[in-house]
Amino acid sequence: MRPGILISTFLLILSSTGCTRSSGTHTFPTPFLPTIQPTPILFTIVPPTSIPEPTESWTSTPLVQIASGDQAFFNGDWETAIQEYQLVYENSKDPHLEAAALLGLGRTYISMNNQYEAILALEELIRTYPEFPELADAYYFLGEAYRSQEQHEKAAQAFLDYLRFRTGLIDAYILDIRGDEQLAAGDYSGAVESFKTALENPSSLDQIYLKMKIAQAYLLSGDPQNAIATYDDIFSQTSNDETKALIDFRKGQIYTQLGQDDLAISSYKDAVDNYPTTSSSHNSLVALIDAGVSVNELQRGIIDYFAVQYGVAITAFNRYLEDNPPDPATAYYYLAQALRTQGEFAQAIEYWEIVKNDYSGHGFWDDAWEEIAFTQWYHLDQYREAVQTLLSFVNLAPGNDRAAEFLFDAALIAERNGELAQAIEIWERLVNNYPEYEKNPRAIFLLGISQFRLGNFTIARNSFQRYLDITNSIEEKAAAYFWIGKSQYASGENEFAQASYETAASLDPTGYYSERAADILRDRQPFTPPQAYDISIDSQSEQSRAEGWMINTFDLPKETTLSILDLYVNEPGLQRGTELWKLGLYDDARREFEILRQSYQSDPVRSYLLGSLLIEMKAYRSAIMASRQVLNLASMDDASSLSAPSYFNHLRFGTYYSDLIIPLSKEYSFHPLFILSLIRQESLFESFVNSSAGARGLMQIIPSTGEDIALNLGWPEDYSPDDLYRPIVNLKLGIEYLNNQINYFDGNIYAALAAYNSGPGNAEEWYQLSQGDPDLLLEIIRFPETREYIKNIYEIFSIYRMIYDRTP
Repeated sequence: MRPGILISTFLLILSSTGCTRSSGTHTFPTPFLPTIQPTPILFTIVPPTSIPEPTESWTSTPLVQIASGDQAFFNGDWETAIQEYQLVYENSKDPHLEAAALLGLGRTYISMNNQYEAILALEELIRTYPEFPELADAYYFLGEAYRSQEQHEKAAQAFLDYLRFRTGLIDAYILDIRGDEQLAAGDYSGAVESFKTALENPSSLDQIYLKMKIAQAYLLSGDPQNAIATYDDIFSQTSNDETKALIDFRKGQIYTQLGQDDLAISSYKDAVDNYPTTSSSHNSLVALIDAGVSVNELQRGIIDYFAVQYGVAITAFNRYLEDNPPDPATAYYYLAQALRTQGEFAQAIEYWEIVKNDYSGHGFWDDAWEEIAFTQWYHLDQYREAVQTLLSFVNLAPGNDRAAEFLFDAALIAERNGELAQAIEIWERLVNNYPEYEKNPRAIFLLGISQFRLGNFTIARNSFQRYLDITNSIEEKAAAYFWIGKSQYASGENEFAQASYETAASLDPTGYYSERAADILRDRQPFTPPQAYDISIDSQSEQSRAEGWMINTFDLPKETTLSILDLYVNEPGLQRGTELWKLGLYDDARREFEILRQSYQSDPVRSYLLGSLLIEMKAYRSAIMASRQVLNLASMDDASSLSAPSYFNHLRFGTYYSDLIIPLSKEYSFHPLFILSLIRQESLFESFVNSSAGARGLMQIIPSTGEDIALNLGWPEDYSPDDLYRPIVNLKLGIEYLNNQINYFDGNIYAALAAYNSGPGNAEEWYQLSQGDPDLLLEIIRFPETREYIKNIYEIFSIYRMIYDRTP
């Protein structure tokens, strides 16, 4: 265990003010939030090719073993955590440590899905150490263990026991969980009371969601009238179409059960008529059909389409079109959409062509043109035909609101097809004919890139000069000077190129193009690490200097004491968040922290204190954002923020998880600062985070990708998607995958990062087109998200290098 990297969870929870209370033969400290005293991280400057090894300087005592167990648990290293806790339990003579060890064992066994051992450990703790200050935690985790075993009554009782020992703090959250268990156990009236009481207590829980549970519990308890009244109340409060459609469906079900068929049909029809794109409207549609109610075939087809019932939708649209309908264009449009999902591309285009040719005034007319072009290039590889489709639209309707957009897209498709001269011609037409179009600056920039790719360096330089002249963004001006310099260098105008690069480097320090220009001026390849670096931090001194800076910068009274404890005592939301975090309810905790952080946007002192507390709790994302908030209030941009006290920069660009990252980086020959930069971009060091695409954990790995890597490595055994929330697993799999991409692309980091973000197939295409030029590769990337991804990691890495570089 390396001191100072991470404060032990045990110390955070159980630190004492020195007061004790006695019970029987055991004396336990009174629990209290600690005043945190960070310990320096001990690292030395390292030679260019070496990576520092963790140092062992603590003696092997039970307290250290508890801390080591907590550290292992935080890292997701269950086996080590069990070993450390077991050693304390077997060898310690301190009942407090024995109880803490049992708590650690119980929680770890739950994470390992070994509920039997978890229950044994937690019940032993409760039975043997009834005065343990954190007994509430033991009951909470016991409830979680029972819940995993579907012992719902026991789980509900354990959560109630938690509230007996720690009431008035996170009651809403615990009652919400308890209510779910009561529902599962058949205690419906008890569930109603739990959910209603949860509503009455402060929390960041979705109130609509809780009320939906109350309504369902009323119904299950045999009280349909209160269920309907609750649904009506929710309906009047929400603006969410999905929720309204769901309420309509559930009310329809209740009325059907009550024999009130007219009211049931009315509820179902409301969902079908007003919320046809929601999934619940499909349930109402089925209910109407089952009841023998006639439904408009167009409406039926649209609902089936959005419910992903494509075959049924196609049948409905065809029936509608057979009867000389009033709105055939809409039916043809959605029929084509449904056919495309079935791989019937030619037939889909045929129906869009009907809309295109016969219904020029219809709302789906321009959409039909767009869908034809998209299907041609994306699904059929008919790039030239797609370009012609879009150009034909512009020729036919040059004044249409979407004409400029279609020209821009046509140029992009031509570029994808390697028709650079045609792309240039179309972009020029766009800029000349539609001078007010919002994407014209991007068109001029891409025009310059295409000329550069054709070897027309002087023309390219002129295009980048045009780009420079029309943009007001510092970042875009830096990009313009960078590419002017690159064009000049390619033309042999080295002195002019040097001047352009120097201008680019000075415009937007810490911005991608400025940092890339600076690297070129130093003859430094992308992502070149420092020859020597040092991540040692004297946190106590740094924090002291930061507080002096706070007093001076924000003109605070000289006697101001910046007390984390005062903030904690006076902020119920922070107390709730801290308790939730301790129990592993991370999403709920983060919402509490974020509500606080956003409320402090004009308060530098509270933002500073919040960041300082959260970083010690390892709630890295919110801590980093709170720290940035302080610098925003000091009017510091990204470049000037680096001159702020080092405490802020070490917090914002921390070496978190370095106990795992350093050895893995050494194993795979990556520099730790590069891996840290990637993780910061991916997750802001939040191990429990999920993306909208389903990626998980620190390095944002898709479960299926994680499964493939784990299979190839033969580790971890019995891989499951939840393993990706374990830092020790996520980091290993993520770095292994990144290393595979690096090897595949012959060490090209840009291509490897592109593959990591958007898949190896896309990256392979861009890599081939770039002909080994990393700057061209970046600009050739067709996905804006992937371009920004690489640029952001470059910027982050440059900052990490500046902060930790100790090269003589």
